[in-house]
Amino acid sequence: MITEEYPKMDGSSGGQGRRKLVAIPPDVNGYTGRLIRNVSSAGKTLLYVVPLQQDLDLTPLPSDAAEFQTMPKASCQVCKESMPLHILALHVNNCVKSQSTEEEDETDVQLLSVMNSPSFCREPLDMKQDMKECPICLCCFPVNEIAQHASLCGERPEDTSTHMTDVYVSTDSECSVPSNRTDPLTDLVSEADVLQWLSSQVDTSKDFRICITRNDLVQRGFIQWQRQKKGSPVNKLHVTFIGEAGIDTGALSKEFLTEMMHGIETRLFEGSGKKGKSPVYSISDLENSFYRTAGEVFSVSLAQGGPPPCFLRSWCYQFLATGNFDALKLTKDDVDDTEYRSLIEKVEVADNLTDLTEDIVSCGYTGLVKLDKRDSIIRSFVVHATVHLTPMLQQIRTGMKIYNLLEVIGRHESLCSNLFVPRDENDDTAPDADYLMSILEPELSERGSPRHAKENAIINFFQDFLENLESSGLCRRPVTDQDKDKKSCEYGIQDLQDQDQEEHWSSKHQPPRMSVPAIMQWLTGQRHKPCLPSERANFKIHVRFEHQCKDTMPEHYICYPLVSACTNTIFFPVAHMNSYTEFTEVMTTAVTMGRDFSRV
Repeated sequence: MITEEYPKMDGSSGGQGRRKLVAIPPDVNGYTGRLIRNVSSAGKTLLYVVPLQQDLDLTPLPSDAAEFQTMPKASCQVCKESMPLHILALHVNNCVKSQSTEEEDETDVQLLSVMNSPSFCREPLDMKQDMKECPICLCCFPVNEIAQHASLCGERPEDTSTHMTDVYVSTDSECSVPSNRTDPLTDLVSEADVLQWLSSQVDTSKDFRICITRNDLVQRGFIQWQRQKKGSPVNKLHVTFIGEAGIDTGALSKEFLTEMMHGIETRLFEGSGKKGKSPVYSISDLENSFYRTAGEVFSVSLAQGGPPPCFLRSWCYQFLATGNFDALKLTKDDVDDTEYRSLIEKVEVADNLTDLTEDIVSCGYTGLVKLDKRDSIIRSFVVHATVHLTPMLQQIRTGMKIYNLLEVIGRHESLCSNLFVPRDENDDTAPDADYLMSILEPELSERGSPRHAKENAIINFFQDFLENLESSGLCRRPVTDQDKDKKSCEYGIQDLQDQDQEEHWSSKHQPPRMSVPAIMQWLTGQRHKPCLPSERANFKIHVRFEHQCKDTMPEHYICYPLVSACTNTIFFPVAHMNSYTEFTEVMTTAVTMGRDFSRV
C-alpha cells in the first residue's frame, strides 16, 4: 500500500540491517488505526517506515505528478499554473520574487505594490486614464493594471517589502486615497460641521424629482415621495409645482421642504411644541410608511438647506440616536397623547379609583389599584404612553439612514441635539423683524432725489409692517367706504409663531395668515434662517423699486410687488405705496394671494 502511494520507496532498502526491526503484517483492511494502536502499545512503542532515506529519491515532484492527482488544487494568480494547495504557498513566494527580479531589470515597467499601507507615487499619473479601486487595499490603479495588482494584493509575505515600489494614487476626487486614512466623522466638532458633511453626501449625478400641486401638499408629498423610481432621496431634490412657471434652482426645493416639515410636525406629531412633540399613535400612517418618509425628509432637509426638524421631545431624540431611551427619566410632562394626559389628570384628582380600574389595567399596571399607589399608577401611564410609540420612532430611524444621518447622531448625540430638540432659550433659528431688515440690500436712487425719498419711505413702511406683525399680531388697514365698492381681498394678519400655525398649513382654499416667517418664505422660499454660518453670512434679500409702472401700463389702477424667490429679490411698485395704508393693503393681498410661481 505504501509503495502504491509513494512509488519512489519501491526497491529502497535503507537501514543497512543495523536496527533489529520486526515487520508488522497488515490487517485485512490494511494498516488501520486500531492495528497501529495495538502493535505500538497505545503509542509507547516506536514504529519505523522503511526505507530511511538512504537511497530514497528526494527530487521534488512536479505539480502535475500522478501522486497529486487526488489532492485539492488551486491556480497561481501570477503564472496561472495549477498545483496542490500545500505547495502553492511556497510557489507564490518564489513566483513573486522571480517576477520582481525580472521586472526590476526593466526600467520602463513600474511594479504594482501589494503594500498593506498605501503611499503616494513619486510621479503624477495621467489623469485621463480610467482608474479603479482595489477592493482589498482600497488604492486606485489604472484599469489595465488593476487585474494584475488584485492577483498579488494581500499575498505578499512580510519579508518581501524591499522588492515593492509605491502604489498609484489618483488625485481625482472620485478615486483618491490619502496616505493616512481617517474617519471623517471623528472630525465633526460643531453643528456646522455636521451640516457641511451631510451636504457633501448628496449624490448630484441624478435628480430626485417631485412634481406636485399645492393643494393637499403634505399628503400628496408623502405619496409622490414614495413613488419616485428614477431617483432616490440620496440624489439632489428637484421640485416642480404643477401649473406654475417656476424653475427650481433651490427656492422651490426649500419651499417644498419647509411645507413638508411643517406638515409632518402638525400631522405626525402632537404636543405643545415648547419642549418638543411626540409622534402620533397612528397605525394607518405606520402601515403606509409615512413615518419612514418623514425620516427621509429629515435627512434631505438637513443635507439640502431645508429647515431642521427642531420639534422633537428629548426622549424621542434619544431613541433616534441610540435606539433606546431611559424610561426612568420620563415624567408626566413627556406625555403628549390627550387620552393619556386626561387619564393622568383623573387619577391625580380622584377620590376613588374604582371607575378607572379598567383603564389602569389596560396600561399594564398589575399592582393594587389603591389611592396610596397613585404614583405607581401614574408612572405606568407615562411608561405605556411612551413605549407604545417606539414603532413610529423606529420607522423614522429607518428613514434617517440616508446620508448616514443615523450614524452621525449616534456618534455625536449631544452635538446634534439642537437640530432636533427645541432650545430652551436663545433660539435664533426663527427669523424676526430685525433679522429681515438686517439682510435687506436695497438699490436706492441718487441721494437727495425725489425717488430716493420715496424709496426710503417704502423701506420704513416695510419695517413698520414687520414690527406690527411681530408685536401685536395684527396689521389691519382702516376700512373706508370706498373699499366696500372695490373687489379687493382683505385678510386679517395674525402672528403664527406662537399659535394657530395649523390653520396656516392646513388651509387648502383660503389664503394663509401672515407672520414674519411667512413673509420670509414668500420672499425666499424658506421660513428659517440658513443653518450654515457660511450661507447665513451671504444670505441677503435684494430690494428694487419700480417707478415707471404707470408709464408702461397707463390704464391700470393697481399692481403688486413682484418677488423672485430664486434670487431673493423683491420689486416694490412705488406708485401704489404712497402711504402706510396703501402699503399694508398691497402687501396683504400680494402675500396671501401670490404664493404661486407664476413668472419665469
